[in-house]
Amino acid sequence: MSATRTAYPLADGFQEILDEFVYRFILEEDEVVSGKKSIFDEVYLPLLRAQGVQFVNMAVGGDYVPQIMYSNAENRFWDAHKKLDALQTELDAGCESFILCRSEADIDRAIDEGKIGIFATLAGGRPLEGKQNINLLSSLRSLYRAGLRAVQLTGNGRNRLADGVAQARSRGKLTDFGVKVVREAERLGVVVDSSQLSDHGFFDLAEVSAGPIIDSHTASEYVCRHPRAISDDRIKVIAEKGGVVGISFRTALLAGTEKRGGLDHLMRHIEHVASIAGTEHMMLSPDYSAYATPVCREKLIGYANRGPDFCKFDRQTPTQLNKYPGWVEGVWYGLLESDFIAGPESREAFPLATEALRTKAGFSEEELENILGGNLLRIYRTVLS
Repeated sequence: MSATRTAYPLADGFQEILDEFVYRFILEEDEVVSGKKSIFDEVYLPLLRAQGVQFVNMAVGGDYVPQIMYSNAENRFWDAHKKLDALQTELDAGCESFILCRSEADIDRAIDEGKIGIFATLAGGRPLEGKQNINLLSSLRSLYRAGLRAVQLTGNGRNRLADGVAQARSRGKLTDFGVKVVREAERLGVVVDSSQLSDHGFFDLAEVSAGPIIDSHTASEYVCRHPRAISDDRIKVIAEKGGVVGISFRTALLAGTEKRGGLDHLMRHIEHVASIAGTEHMMLSPDYSAYATPVCREKLIGYANRGPDFCKFDRQTPTQLNKYPGWVEGVWYGLLESDFIAGPESREAFPLATEALRTKAGFSEEELENILGGNLLRIYRTVLS
């Protein structure tokens, strides 16, 4: 399907950095550095152009890094720094198709020049942790200087900032270090993301934070109960603080125990969140973590040792490819036909969701402009300025 054409820039509210991009960058680093080729242009550009997306809220690391061979690292700071370096090295070598957005001026330049705008974020705060016996803000400042512009405080589990949704029983608020990270992020001009944060941590964050917060990829708990979905109260607070709620395309969040969700499930979540927060406080966040994962999942055992030539690959998330299939950091996502809803299940099919917003949900063009990009860009303009 061809990309949906609009008069305004489209933004993907959350996706993990492409595993394929990182892997090929490592293999062909010498050619990238010398300017002989751009891995971004070969891997990313065709996918983003196909879906019509111009801005990407891109996770360059976080608490849970499921890449199996070459990207997973106990040192999460190293992992995030390496991915930011790959993007910056592409730019230093002459790649002109994207901008690593560090300022409001960079957003304007991406729009004016028709380039891809990347907002680098973390999907969990473990890369900000320092030595085991001390917590310093130096990691946050170092990653900020490297281009980081958003921080999701937790994954599903627990880190030194706060507890994720899998640890809700603890009733934990933000830790002292978590509070310091939030305040330093706001001082620097870094967007704070509450996705996957436990309820007690979220409402503490709402009191601690001075600026807008986002939940980059979630769903409505009212429509479908899942640990990763959020309540109407959380949605209201995000809207009241001027933030944005991103709707994930994951079947588990949208359709519960069904083996495969669809566009109708997605629309129910979108329409409910719109009824609570208004269309000026929501966005689309497919959460496509497009790792190079085996098509033939029976061949998974031994994959880490055999390498990427062991079997054919797709660009789907590896939720079912973990050591304990169906689980991610203590949260059950299910053994599904696909991690994502049918229809817009890959980047190339992203325009299907856009068309459904127009035809099935009946949103106006002004509302579509907000949902499809305007709201996320407003947040970054506010914080980066």
